[in-house]
Amino acid sequence: MSKTRAGIKPTQPKKPQKPEDAPEVLDKSPPPRRSTPPSPRKVPLVVPEGQWNLRLPKIELGPEEPEFTAEEGLTQGFSIRRLVHAMQGDMKRGMIQHYLAFFSETVVAKGINAPLAGFPAIFYAVATNDDKIVRTWVNNGGDVNAVDETYKVPLFAFAIMMADTLGKHTTAVTTTLLSLGADVSVIPRVFFLPYMDDPPNKAPFNHRYTEFNEPTKEWCLDYMRPVLARTINLTQRYFLARTLTERRPSERQTQVAITNGALALLGIGYFMVGQSSAAKMVIQKSLSTMALPKAQPLVMVFSGPSGHGKTELAKRMGELLSLELECVDCTELRYETDLFGPKKPYIGHELGSPLNNFLTRLSGRRCIVFLDEFEKTTPDVQNSLLVPFDEGKYTDRRNRQAVDCSKTIWIMATNALDDTILDFCDLHQAKVHQTDDSHRHAELMNDLSGRLKKQLKSTFGNPLSSRVSLVVPFLPFSAGEQAVVAHKYVLDLQDQVRQKIQVSGHQLVGRIILDVRQDGAICKLIAQEGYDASQGARSLKAAVETRIEDELVHRYLEEDGRIEDWQPLVNYTVDLSRNGVLSVFKTAD
Repeated sequence: MSKTRAGIKPTQPKKPQKPEDAPEVLDKSPPPRRSTPPSPRKVPLVVPEGQWNLRLPKIELGPEEPEFTAEEGLTQGFSIRRLVHAMQGDMKRGMIQHYLAFFSETVVAKGINAPLAGFPAIFYAVATNDDKIVRTWVNNGGDVNAVDETYKVPLFAFAIMMADTLGKHTTAVTTTLLSLGADVSVIPRVFFLPYMDDPPNKAPFNHRYTEFNEPTKEWCLDYMRPVLARTINLTQRYFLARTLTERRPSERQTQVAITNGALALLGIGYFMVGQSSAAKMVIQKSLSTMALPKAQPLVMVFSGPSGHGKTELAKRMGELLSLELECVDCTELRYETDLFGPKKPYIGHELGSPLNNFLTRLSGRRCIVFLDEFEKTTPDVQNSLLVPFDEGKYTDRRNRQAVDCSKTIWIMATNALDDTILDFCDLHQAKVHQTDDSHRHAELMNDLSGRLKKQLKSTFGNPLSSRVSLVVPFLPFSAGEQAVVAHKYVLDLQDQVRQKIQVSGHQLVGRIILDVRQDGAICKLIAQEGYDASQGARSLKAAVETRIEDELVHRYLEEDGRIEDWQPLVNYTVDLSRNGVLSVFKTAD
């Protein structure tokens, strides 16, 4: 997060609707009222007319209404007002889907975009700053391009700027919205191009920037521009810029994905820094397999230097497709029994192995097996995979029952082909990270993939390599990508130090708002000093720990007074001096 201190006074929107006027669908008589004390109302501060403080009104229940429960969907009609009221409280995310499941898609779709007090209901979902709630909302018909009725602020712009009132970054929510099709044209390009630039350096925003007069950007009035400038962070700018150069999925690709319950996979690139070509190759191969099913499972090799996203992409696939993922560390596998367990009647056969039991439990269902550091396996282990890879069949070691693994997605991660990738990048270093010409870039990556497929044969032999459907190259990060990866760990640090203090649980560092000014310049410096192509993201994580985390904790522990669970929030700032020296210091509230 960067630059999240409030700079404008709060107000409530003009003429909000009364809660009882909010749309309802088929509401029935409520059950007996619960004895829950009413929540206190906050008194709004007065501000100049027409300016919005980016806070949503509290949706209240009537004096005789019971508190919301997800089970009320059994006896009552769908009520977006009651659902949003509960969501503004402490309702767990799982209860939302539980409640929505009681109603037909038609009923939910009719009410889920209804306005409440002048704001589309999805604004309240985004205001939770929970990306899983946002995804649930959109999956049930929520409009990612909704606009509020009063101030005409687009949902995506609100998602960025609400960091100003939350005191924390909103990166997960904004990237989720992008992956779900949010329109980036609502954000003036001066705020994110070039993405390494810090927007306030472009101030003042005056009439020289004619894009503010474009219909999709007219919401961005003078008082809104400083808020957007200080809240839009490096990672958000990076994905906004990347969206401009990448083609949206076609109608047919979307149709195939929806038919196979894989729509979320189309947005996987928004959860990966760099590796856009790897994400595209995986999407294309997955869609091809779905559109024209085969008896053989999908077998892929993820090849590239450590710390450049191989494991991350596999995990994201599992998360977005709601598939179970089994990760196998291959560093100690010497015999096929190490992978699958002994066969009957040998001792221990009744226990199977983690992979054996995983495949058996998910027989005939889609799942993912990730074989990490596969180059360290022996021919005995490799040969044991030939039948599952080729025929999609396996036999349970515990009882000799047939197992259907034809829908299993097999991913082998390896560093064995790194030299070929690095040499290729050195040869085409001016082109491998340029994605403006998507057709030319795809040809380049297909060329590299073909070379890797040939080397795979010499490394692992023809029987195994001939069963591989796709070899996906993972490239070293570009200079800009290095900075964005460093920023990821800065965001993680901000989340970590913002948590509650629990002295009894030995959680002694917390309740810190960490403000990172000039995040582009700071992360660029950290990347220049700390990036190691052979270690990838791990080297950048270590650099953030050394340059920011250690210094922050040092400053924090220098303070006098005991650490208490409910001590006040404190503010620390990370900044660069004029001569480029990075410093961490405590700032006034």
